[in-house]
Amino acid sequence: MQSNEINELAQALVSAQAEFSAVPKGSVNPFFKSKYAALPDVVASASPVLAKHGLAISQHVATGMNGTDILVTYLIHTSGQYIAHDMTLHMVKDDPQAQGSAISYARRYSYMSCLGLVADLDDDANLATKAKQSAPAKPKEKTSMDVMRDLLSAKFDAPADRKMFCEERVQRTLKSLTDLEEAEIAGIILELS
Repeated sequence: MQSNEINELAQALVSAQAEFSAVPKGSVNPFFKSKYAALPDVVASASPVLAKHGLAISQHVATGMNGTDILVTYLIHTSGQYIAHDMTLHMVKDDPQAQGSAISYARRYSYMSCLGLVADLDDDANLATKAKQSAPAKPKEKTSMDVMRDLLSAKFDAPADRKMFCEERVQRTLKSLTDLEEAEIAGIILELS
């Protein structure tokens, strides 16, 4: 969904993207022992650049055409031009805590996706300035895809059942689980946890 014209919005977004830097992963998920960029960090990182270029993000929870809860994210320009997209909210159970969690995940991923933002580790350039040292290799940190695959394997024996479960959640056909977007993976993890 978008306004009839988006030329001014597109020009402003291109200029803003040239100024965005990676959002630092300043929060820790104790369950997965991983770092992530929390929504307040994402908004704080992007807001000054957005304002400079006459852009804003507005997000609303709504009911989708099939009756499910969705998050609608609008990228708005001072000209009145806008682009909007929907994201289905995947809740583990039907209670306020699950809804709040799904909304928070969706807001963060939708906000970043809409603007083309990326989150990166902020190590204050330590890795870039350190000489290579021969140290024992650390075990690889699990990605969200790894966590989701582990949870799916625990619940479903057959790979076809795992794929079908994911397709039902994202409401589209998948060639493989690698077709899933990060926000979709997060929703599936929430539902399986």
